[in-house]
Amino acid sequence: MKRKPVFLTIAVIAIVLVAIVALWGKQYYEDRYVGADYYAMVPPSFDATPEMMYSMSGGEVGLGKEYVLTAYDEHGEAREVEFNVYVDRSSLPQPGAFLHISASKQLVVRWRLTDADSIPEAALAQLSTQPN
Repeated sequence: MKRKPVFLTIAVIAIVLVAIVALWGKQYYEDRYVGADYYAMVPPSFDATPEMMYSMSGGEVGLGKEYVLTAYDEHGEAREVEFNVYVDRSSLPQPGAFLHISASKQLVVRWRLTDADSIPEAALAQLSTQPN
């Protein structure tokens, strides 16, 4: 008779632990891989000459460029975004280019070139006031 309560207690603890891990995993995934839309412009003074890029351990990973830009959402709220572009995978965004960026809380999920007509008015207004 005492086995049922012990088994039930263990089953409930296991279910609670699985639920906690699942919720944590969902939150981690959303914070890392679910992006919101932002818009940026590569400053006209930006030097888009490819450079050798290095991994955190110091090994070469190829030619590319690091971009650190101020991006704006559809309401004109600013956020700094940082990402690398490698020339063997994509062409480097050039000075003056507009970018549509999908950024999660932790990183830039993806980016693509866009034109000014595709950028929400509030974001475009902010981009037009950016210094070179």
